[in-house]
Amino acid sequence: MKRTLAVCAAAAALAGLLTAAGPAVAQTPGTASDSASGAALCAPGPTVLPSLPPDARGGISTEGVHDLGPRGLAVGASGGLPVYWRGERLHRVPLPEGYDEGAVRAVNRHGLMAGWVGRRSDGSTALFSYRPGAASVRLFSVGVARAASDVDVDDAGRIAAVDTDGTAKVWRDGKVTRILALPPDAGPGTVVTRVTGVNARGDVIGAAEQSYDGPDGFTWSSFPVLWPADGGPARALPVARAEYLVHNLAEGIDDAGRVVGSVSVSDRFDPEGEPWTWTPPYQDHGSSPGVLAGREEGEFGAISPTTGVAVGTAMTHGEDAPVLPYQAQLWPGHGPVLALPSLAADRDATARAVSDDDRVGGVAVDASWVAHPVIWHCASRQAYVPQGS
Repeated sequence: MKRTLAVCAAAAALAGLLTAAGPAVAQTPGTASDSASGAALCAPGPTVLPSLPPDARGGISTEGVHDLGPRGLAVGASGGLPVYWRGERLHRVPLPEGYDEGAVRAVNRHGLMAGWVGRRSDGSTALFSYRPGAASVRLFSVGVARAASDVDVDDAGRIAAVDTDGTAKVWRDGKVTRILALPPDAGPGTVVTRVTGVNARGDVIGAAEQSYDGPDGFTWSSFPVLWPADGGPARALPVARAEYLVHNLAEGIDDAGRVVGSVSVSDRFDPEGEPWTWTPPYQDHGSSPGVLAGREEGEFGAISPTTGVAVGTAMTHGEDAPVLPYQAQLWPGHGPVLALPSLAADRDATARAVSDDDRVGGVAVDASWVAHPVIWHCASRQAYVPQGS
């Protein structure tokens, strides 16, 4: 199941800073590796995974590890294409004819993957499912919208996403099994914008926005939406700030229903952002553990299925703010938010996925400004409080 973020502001900024990873690289000295049995060895620092040649047409915001599966399996994108890794061996997902970009966004504990592919010539996109080693992907939801970039799959094989027609849906075996309708009390001008997670029991989490110019003036708000596994009506999770340009985002949900994401303010001069959590029964607007020491903003993009560990990215924005690298971060569910080591000092690193076996996946930049897909093995043992905090 997807425990990752589409790293909203972080990914956008990375797109302007980084160069995609070059041809397949050897593992850096001193990093962890997988044994033949698939058991991860603990060692300091992130493990660099092999990469495809860089995509000259861009797409860095999708690069790296997006989710983590069983027996050393990791999924994501490299060179603008959907890929997966078994330990440190890179595999391409076979693209349907005519498609030339995409990403694997999620994988369940049985190895079933879900993602999207695109055709740059005409803007067409499609959702797909795939099993390792299969000769081809299974396409569904073919259209022209980019809403399909967020997709998740649960252990029962249910795939949740916003269809290319703009409707949030659940598929199983390629067929639509559920339409994810708006909450009954949703106001005018409300639409589901993203579906970002589905847990083992089938709860689906996503996001909606309201944009409405009515008799009392313009209304705009964003809020997380939960669709319960029992098929009951959707509910909007309470938010602390329902204001213009305040984004209340849910990015992941664990098997107990704990939701992680962020609350951020889009202001180029004085941006704000905090990692955020909502806990069942969702009677209040949730809370934040605070930002990583030494940074002014942060977000959570993923939560492990059962351990309560959340990961994401810390950053500092603003026109008058100091120039600081993006920092991969981990929160064990209590205490302060912790940093994860980067590949090089003063270089960006982003955490996008976390598993119950203490792996964290993402993307990191080396001293030569080259971005690589990475995995932090035994991540909780590597996490630390930044010096000077």
